[in-house]
Parts: sequence; C-alpha cells; structure tokens
Amino acid sequence: MSLSSILPPLIMFAITVVVVALCFLPATYERKSPLLNFYWVGLWLFIGLIAAIAGGEQTVMLAGMESPELAIRLQTSVSVCFVLFVIFAWFRLSGAALVAGVRRLIRVRAD
Repeated sequence: MSLSSILPPLIMFAITVVVVALCFLPATYERKSPLLNFYWVGLWLFIGLIAAIAGGEQTVMLAGMESPELAIRLQTSVSVCFVLFVIFAWFRLSGAALVAGVRRLIRVRAD
C-alpha cells in the first residue's frame, strides 16, 4: 500500500475523531436539574454516535472496503432512535414544566 492510498482514509478518520470529540464536549457540561441533565447528555451522545457512524462509513468507503447495507441500517436505526428520544424528551420536559407551573400557581394562590 502506498501513502496515496492510505492518506484519504487517515484524514477522514482524523476528521471523524475530532467531530465526534466536539460533539461529546457539550455533554460534559452538567445542568442543575437531573432530568434536564439526562436529556442534555443523551442528545449530545446521540449526535456524536450519528457522526461516528457516518464518519466511519466514509472512512471505510475511502479505504475501498464498502459495506453500504450495514452502514445504512445503522444510520437509519440510530436516526430513528434519536428522533424518538427527542420526541419523548420534549413530552417529558414539557410535562414536567407544566406540573411545576401548576404547583407554583397553586402555592401562590394559597398564600
């Protein structure tokens, strides 16, 4: 193998590692609310996972060892799980905000 055939996959791999690391970086920022922190970390982990799968697929393709069926299935399943996670998180966080608002309203009216 020559350097000209190894260089593109190595560059793509390095770019993938940097992008995934940047996606995981916001997950280290901790929120005060444990519920909000759970969904914050989950969101960024899903985004990092999607970036890792897409970058890995491109790295393998550049190396000449294409496996599109597995990559498409992985990307599709993780994307669907991400959408379901976001929808569930939206309902859960909206519900928690409504409950907190109602409790605060009841407490204000009681005083």
